[in-house]
Amino acid sequence: MKNIFSYKKFLIIIILVASFLRFWKLGSVPNHLTPDEASLGYNAYSILKTGKDEYGKFLPIIFKSFGDYKPGLYVYTSIIPIAIFGLTEFAIRLPSALAGVIGVFLVYLIIKKFIEVGFFFLDDGSLKQNKIDVRFNYQLFSLVVSFLLAINPWHLHFSRGAWEANLSLTLILAGIYCFLCSLRREGYLIVSSIFFALSLLSYQGAKLSTFVVLLILLLLFFKRILKFKLKILLSSFLIGILISLPLFLSLFGKTGRLQVFSLFSAPRTLEYKQEILDQGNETLNSLSYYLYHSEALNFIRGILGRWFNHFSARFLFFEGDWQNERHSAPNMGQFLVADIVLFALGFFYLIISRGRFKYFVFLWLGLSPLPAILSRDQVHGVRALNMLVPLVFISSLGLTSLFGLYQQKGILQKLILEIFTFVYLGNFVYYLDAYYLHLPIHDAQYWYYGYREAVKEVQPYRVENRKIIFQQSFSQPYIFFLFYEKYDPLLYQKIAHLDPIGNDVGLVNSMDNIEFRSLSWPFGNLEKGAIFVADNIAAPGDLIGKNFKIIREIYYPNNLDVAFRVMEVIDEK
Repeated sequence: MKNIFSYKKFLIIIILVASFLRFWKLGSVPNHLTPDEASLGYNAYSILKTGKDEYGKFLPIIFKSFGDYKPGLYVYTSIIPIAIFGLTEFAIRLPSALAGVIGVFLVYLIIKKFIEVGFFFLDDGSLKQNKIDVRFNYQLFSLVVSFLLAINPWHLHFSRGAWEANLSLTLILAGIYCFLCSLRREGYLIVSSIFFALSLLSYQGAKLSTFVVLLILLLLFFKRILKFKLKILLSSFLIGILISLPLFLSLFGKTGRLQVFSLFSAPRTLEYKQEILDQGNETLNSLSYYLYHSEALNFIRGILGRWFNHFSARFLFFEGDWQNERHSAPNMGQFLVADIVLFALGFFYLIISRGRFKYFVFLWLGLSPLPAILSRDQVHGVRALNMLVPLVFISSLGLTSLFGLYQQKGILQKLILEIFTFVYLGNFVYYLDAYYLHLPIHDAQYWYYGYREAVKEVQPYRVENRKIIFQQSFSQPYIFFLFYEKYDPLLYQKIAHLDPIGNDVGLVNSMDNIEFRSLSWPFGNLEKGAIFVADNIAAPGDLIGKNFKIIREIYYPNNLDVAFRVMEVIDEK
């Protein structure tokens, strides 16, 4: 009893650590909202005030937003925080931070439940240990999993922003836990189906990532599922379908971005293929074309390349998401470099172990990058987020086995663990420095820094009803005006208009006295008294002529580079 109580104390400490790391400076690190965060926040604010989204649709399940049609669960989870704290950065990020802390607790429960129903178990469900399992502390393993997720850079990063994928992951973890509970009490299967269905309503990529988990659970526990009462199976299936029905219906309309981001939506052009064929005097649709140059081979190469990219040391340990630096801390991978040691030990332990947990981890790890590798990006830290859980399971096996060495009497074993602990904590402190101190400065441009300041700067001219020309971009500048001005949703619903651009997101081109326009120097159609806001590329400081008066230059936090110039036209000529 005393030992169990001590484990509970450690769990409480882990939850407190996870909470501190996720809530400390939540509203200021990262130091600016992304357009998606601002959109989620303003739509939650609009629902709170009017019951309608920014376009006037009553309580939608799928939000039109920028034309990317976001599943709306995150919006609805943000309503209470915004009602309490107002429309702020902290309020919109709070649901994700809470989901992150809950996820840390859920992985603990999942491991505990795997132990209960049989951890390294055989087909009969009994717990039979290998020789290597004898000194393995299963209780300690559940705590280690929770601890390593609490301090994991990948999980911590996406818990500190309004990332829908993070909420979806927590709901998937809740679904897994309730499914494992259903192996002893069948009624939990209905609760599990609810969580899995809700994960679909929280994130676009969950259509695939949730399906992967459901498929794995079905494969590994098929015999047990067949023993469930038919009433329970039908109820779980129907409830899950009913909850997720709006998302499935949206697949048949123009409400998905699969066509835009799918790897298969960008085949090589005929001219490009012909150029390759001409190099070998080959012809299209010839045998050599199908053997060496076909589109199928091209897609297979692209898929395998992306799959291996997500398991590369460059992505996991050294550089992170190199295509989008907003998805990781500066000069950091998705995991700590010291995790390499734990992965090596954990993989070894998992390979020689027995039972369904091993297959659960390996299958989830192998299939979890699917939402990322089937897209155009070479790597993607958001779409591959589910990878982190099986990887944490594996690294936790490694750390738990190290603790097993420490329990031996040898001085060398104890020294190895003590040295590794020192190195690991030093690596983690390095990450904290990179994230909390350097990210707000080093990565400010990737977090759209400057829009908030620009909105505040032009606010007096908005009141004066002066004409404002703001540089247009896919950063969706209009949403920052809605968010930071706390624009009355009833008023905006009357004027809301999104101009579509092909199959991708659309753009808002005007709002009250603001015109959002693509700008390049020199600007045309100058009107005396008009206010122009543009970045340093569209309005280079050394070329600003006598026609303009620079009101303010908004610098990035490094105080070296200009994010925006706010200028007034003083001469029409």
